[in-house]
Amino acid sequence: MYPEPLTLVRESDVCTKECKITRIECFQFDCELSDKLLPGHGTDCHCGLLTISTNLGTCGLGQFVIPCGNLKGDFVQWASVFQKLKGLTLKDGLQYVHQKQEAWGEIRSHLMASALTNLSEKLENLSTASEQELIFLSNRTYLFEHSGAYISF
Repeated sequence: MYPEPLTLVRESDVCTKECKITRIECFQFDCELSDKLLPGHGTDCHCGLLTISTNLGTCGLGQFVIPCGNLKGDFVQWASVFQKLKGLTLKDGLQYVHQKQEAWGEIRSHLMASALTNLSEKLENLSTASEQELIFLSNRTYLFEHSGAYISF
Protein backbone atom coordinates (compact mmCIF):
# COMPACT_ATOMS: atom_id res chain seq x y z
CA MET A 1 0.00 0.00 0.00
CA TYR A 2 2.85 2.40 0.73
CA PRO A 3 5.63 3.21 -1.71
CA GLU A 4 9.13 1.89 -1.39
CA PRO A 5 11.63 4.41 -0.04
CA LEU A 6 12.42 7.04 -2.62
CA THR A 7 15.56 6.61 -4.66
CA LEU A 8 16.53 9.92 -6.16
CA VAL A 9 18.09 10.53 -9.48
CA ARG A 10 21.86 10.67 -9.53
CA GLU A 11 23.24 13.76 -7.80
CA SER A 12 25.04 14.72 -11.00
CA ASP A 13 21.81 14.72 -13.00
CA VAL A 14 20.95 18.27 -14.09
CA CYS A 15 17.21 17.68 -13.57
CA THR A 16 17.73 16.91 -9.91
CA LYS A 17 19.70 20.07 -9.27
CA GLU A 18 17.35 22.33 -11.22
CA CYS A 19 14.03 20.79 -10.15
CA LYS A 20 12.23 22.76 -7.45
CA ILE A 21 8.76 22.27 -6.04
CA THR A 22 6.66 25.25 -7.13
CA ARG A 23 3.13 24.20 -6.18
CA ILE A 24 1.47 21.64 -3.93
CA GLU A 25 -2.24 20.95 -4.15
CA CYS A 26 -4.44 18.64 -2.09
CA PHE A 27 -7.94 17.65 -3.14
CA GLN A 28 -10.31 15.83 -0.80
CA PHE A 29 -12.77 14.00 -3.04
CA ASP A 30 -16.52 14.05 -2.55
CA CYS A 31 -18.39 10.74 -2.19
CA GLU A 32 -19.12 10.44 -5.93
CA LEU A 33 -15.49 10.69 -7.04
CA SER A 34 -14.31 8.56 -4.11
CA ASP A 35 -16.77 5.83 -5.12
CA LYS A 36 -15.67 6.04 -8.75
CA LEU A 37 -11.94 5.80 -8.01
CA LEU A 38 -12.01 3.56 -4.95
CA PRO A 39 -15.13 1.39 -5.09
CA GLY A 40 -16.07 0.03 -1.70
CA HIS A 41 -13.94 2.53 0.21
CA GLY A 42 -16.71 3.03 2.76
CA THR A 43 -17.97 6.15 4.46
CA ASP A 44 -15.45 5.91 7.28
CA CYS A 45 -12.59 7.45 5.31
CA HIS A 46 -11.54 10.48 3.29
CA CYS A 47 -10.09 9.99 -0.19
CA GLY A 48 -8.11 12.44 -2.26
CA LEU A 49 -5.17 13.45 -4.38
CA LEU A 50 -1.91 15.30 -3.73
CA THR A 51 -0.15 16.94 -6.67
CA ILE A 52 3.37 18.37 -6.69
CA SER A 53 4.29 20.67 -9.58
CA THR A 54 7.83 21.76 -10.41
CA ASN A 55 9.55 24.57 -12.24
CA LEU A 56 10.40 22.05 -14.98
CA GLY A 57 6.72 21.37 -15.69
CA THR A 58 6.82 17.86 -14.23
CA CYS A 59 4.04 16.83 -11.88
CA GLY A 60 4.03 14.11 -9.23
CA LEU A 61 0.81 12.60 -7.86
CA GLY A 62 -0.14 10.64 -4.79
CA GLN A 63 -3.58 9.32 -3.86
CA PHE A 64 -4.65 8.90 -0.26
CA VAL A 65 -7.25 7.25 1.92
CA ILE A 66 -7.44 8.62 5.46
CA PRO A 67 -9.51 6.74 8.04
CA CYS A 68 -11.89 9.27 9.65
CA GLY A 69 -10.38 8.64 13.08
CA ASN A 70 -6.91 9.64 11.81
CA LEU A 71 -7.99 13.09 10.61
CA LYS A 72 -7.50 15.41 13.56
CA GLY A 73 -9.01 18.81 12.86
CA ASP A 74 -10.10 19.58 9.33
CA PHE A 75 -8.56 18.56 6.02
CA VAL A 76 -6.88 21.94 5.44
CA GLN A 77 -5.12 21.73 8.81
CA TRP A 78 -4.11 18.14 8.04
CA ALA A 79 -2.59 19.11 4.67
CA SER A 80 -1.04 22.44 5.70
CA VAL A 81 2.16 20.73 6.90
CA PHE A 82 3.14 20.22 3.26
CA GLN A 83 3.57 23.95 2.60
CA LYS A 84 7.15 23.89 3.92
CA LEU A 85 8.17 21.76 0.92
CA LYS A 86 7.41 24.52 -1.57
CA GLY A 87 10.63 25.87 -3.05
CA LEU A 88 12.70 22.84 -2.07
CA THR A 89 14.56 20.60 -4.48
CA LEU A 90 13.45 17.00 -4.80
CA LYS A 91 16.36 15.82 -2.63
CA ASP A 92 15.73 18.45 0.06
CA GLY A 93 12.02 17.67 -0.01
CA LEU A 94 12.69 14.00 0.65
CA GLN A 95 15.03 14.84 3.51
CA TYR A 96 12.37 17.10 4.99
CA VAL A 97 9.75 14.34 4.78
CA HIS A 98 12.11 11.95 6.59
CA GLN A 99 12.75 14.57 9.31
CA LYS A 100 9.02 15.09 9.84
CA GLN A 101 7.94 11.45 9.58
CA GLU A 102 7.25 11.03 13.29
CA ALA A 103 5.44 14.36 13.65
CA TRP A 104 3.38 13.91 10.48
CA GLY A 105 2.46 10.29 11.00
CA GLU A 106 2.54 7.37 8.63
CA ILE A 107 -0.25 8.42 6.24
CA ARG A 108 1.01 11.94 5.51
CA SER A 109 4.63 10.82 5.27
CA HIS A 110 3.83 8.01 2.86
CA LEU A 111 1.53 10.23 0.80
CA MET A 112 4.26 12.81 0.25
CA ALA A 113 6.89 10.10 -0.34
CA SER A 114 4.58 8.53 -2.93
CA ALA A 115 4.14 11.82 -4.78
CA LEU A 116 7.89 12.51 -4.64
CA THR A 117 8.59 8.99 -5.92
CA ASN A 118 6.16 9.54 -8.78
CA LEU A 119 7.88 12.84 -9.57
CA SER A 120 11.36 11.30 -9.39
CA GLU A 121 10.37 8.48 -11.75
CA LYS A 122 9.04 10.96 -14.28
CA LEU A 123 12.25 12.98 -14.08
CA GLU A 124 14.19 9.78 -14.74
CA ASN A 125 11.86 8.94 -17.63
CA LEU A 126 11.03 5.64 -15.95
CA SER A 127 7.37 6.50 -15.75
CA THR A 128 4.98 8.44 -17.90
CA ALA A 129 1.63 9.86 -16.92
CA SER A 130 -1.00 7.15 -16.48
CA GLU A 131 -4.43 7.43 -18.04
CA GLN A 132 -5.88 8.33 -14.63
CA GLU A 133 -3.28 11.08 -14.14
CA LEU A 134 -4.08 12.55 -17.55
CA ILE A 135 -7.77 12.68 -16.61
CA PHE A 136 -6.94 14.52 -13.39
CA LEU A 137 -4.56 16.95 -15.01
CA SER A 138 -6.61 17.63 -18.14
CA ASN A 139 -9.99 18.09 -16.44
CA ARG A 140 -9.33 20.25 -13.42
CA THR A 141 -12.90 21.57 -13.56
CA TYR A 142 -14.22 18.06 -12.92
CA LEU A 143 -11.72 17.60 -10.12
CA PHE A 144 -12.76 20.86 -8.44
CA GLU A 145 -16.46 20.06 -8.89
CA HIS A 146 -15.93 16.74 -7.07
CA SER A 147 -13.73 17.94 -4.24
CA GLY A 148 -15.18 18.63 -0.84
CA ALA A 149 -12.02 20.45 0.24
CA TYR A 150 -9.00 21.91 -1.54
CA ILE A 151 -5.76 23.52 -0.45
CA SER A 152 -2.91 24.92 -2.54
CA PHE A 153 0.52 26.31 -1.67
